Amino acid sequence: MRNDVAQPIVRTLLDHLAEGRSWTTEPSRVPASAYADPAHLARERATLFTSWPQVIALSPDLPEPGSTLTRDTLGVPVVLTRDQAGEVHAAVNVCAHRGAQVVASGRDCARRLTCPYHAWTYGLDGELVGLPDRSSFPDVAVPGPGLRPLAVRESHGVIWVVPDPDEADRDVDPSLGAIADDLDHFGIDRHRYWRSHRFELDLNWKLVIDTFLEPYHFASLHRNTVGPLFVANLCHADRFGYHVREVLPRRSLDLLRADQPDTWDVVPHSALVYVLFPNTVFVMQIDHIETWRVVPDPVDPARSICDLDFYIPDTPMTESAARHWERNWQLTIDTVIDEDFAAMAGVQRSYSSGAIESARIGANEPALAMFHAALADALHPAMS
Repeated sequence: MRNDVAQPIVRTLLDHLAEGRSWTTEPSRVPASAYADPAHLARERATLFTSWPQVIALSPDLPEPGSTLTRDTLGVPVVLTRDQAGEVHAAVNVCAHRGAQVVASGRDCARRLTCPYHAWTYGLDGELVGLPDRSSFPDVAVPGPGLRPLAVRESHGVIWVVPDPDEADRDVDPSLGAIADDLDHFGIDRHRYWRSHRFELDLNWKLVIDTFLEPYHFASLHRNTVGPLFVANLCHADRFGYHVREVLPRRSLDLLRADQPDTWDVVPHSALVYVLFPNTVFVMQIDHIETWRVVPDPVDPARSICDLDFYIPDTPMTESAARHWERNWQLTIDTVIDEDFAAMAGVQRSYSSGAIESARIGANEPALAMFHAALADALHPAMS
């Protein structure tokens, strides 16, 4: 984040820190049915998870020409590639012959994509470039149409995809606003992918995002893990279109009082949380990046899958650095599994049981309110 952007945010947080009060907005409520009603889930899937651009990777996931990466988003198998010119392509990872998965799950580097079933071969742009016994397929053009393309855009270090192949010609515009400049300033391309973890969760997909959007719970739920590192119950939040930026100040933020404002750098003294709408949380920590991509179960609103990807600075890995990243990784996993997601699973049971009609969003939880307002605007545009 640039200094001219950070200065007013830091000033606001320092003022509130000195006064011992949270940064507030208007309180609101979210119906429990938004987390438990299958009909509501069906509307979300049809509106948010089919034709809406989604973050599917970061640029470091495809670090060089020939890089490939597979993803699965709401049941659509996706393969991402970077061609020899450096351009990113996205396609449905389904062979045009008999529907086999062309690229095995994971990350790789290749000049061409060859289906393991019958060796139909595709270029990095998805074009069909070869097949054995070509004479047996007189209606198939080679070279010619191959993997079904998906609309894709790489910008500001982030790769967006529209997972509906019927919208392959669409111009992907995530409309990030000021967030685009923040992402550029973070130098995402100077990071490399390090590790992933998949969470199969007994909770609604929105609860995954909710837990990142307020520090009100830090002093209680995280009192023995990350809580002591942060200022509890204080954040700064902004909304840009459908996206949300939240600044969670670390206790070290107070040290900036002694520095000149034109030298302030908020990154070492905060966790910067971005909801890249609709379903990805991007977190800029002091020295690494996390993305949390969550998708709902096809039919059960009380289930979801969340993928965590960790990106670290692209520097030589020393023994001390390896120990540092292992500690960071373990703290993240332990905190989220044992505290955040464990608590959210209990919340989900309450919503599913009908024991509570709505969730309260306090005036001290502005980022949470902004996210749910963005959801309402996306799901009910005529009412916004």
